[in-house]
Amino acid sequence: MYYVIGANGNQYGPVDEATIRSWIADGRVAASTLSFAVGESQWTPVSNRPEFREALGTPSQGFAAVPPPPPPPGTPPLAVSPQMPREWIVALLLSIFLGMFGVDRFYTGHIAFGLIKLFTGGGCGVWWIIDVILYATGAVKDAWGRPLVKTI
Repeated sequence: MYYVIGANGNQYGPVDEATIRSWIADGRVAASTLSFAVGESQWTPVSNRPEFREALGTPSQGFAAVPPPPPPPGTPPLAVSPQMPREWIVALLLSIFLGMFGVDRFYTGHIAFGLIKLFTGGGCGVWWIIDVILYATGAVKDAWGRPLVKTI
């Protein structure tokens, strides 16, 4: 199963290999599109995946990975590069058991909110309960605006 980051910055998936191939054919996925396969530790351009070389129309012999295009001049660099997606179930369990200390917010990359929850005891317990409900319903996104990955 794969996840991809679209041109709009949203994360899509989990989808199978056939779906990615159809998205390549439709022009929705390009060689520089970042992808993540379940079990991997980092995002990789689709062009670096041998299973999609034929669909991208690249030769399989002597293949050289195509790096993503550089940002336009004057664009500030990203403070954080795309990371491994955060698991929904992990965030929910952290919120239930360690939410009073803000560990769930640290996990999802919301450092400021995590510190506030840590120093206020989860907002005297009120914020802790609200966060448990938000995580249970899937309403929380990570600090990069991506939805949490539900693998269960």
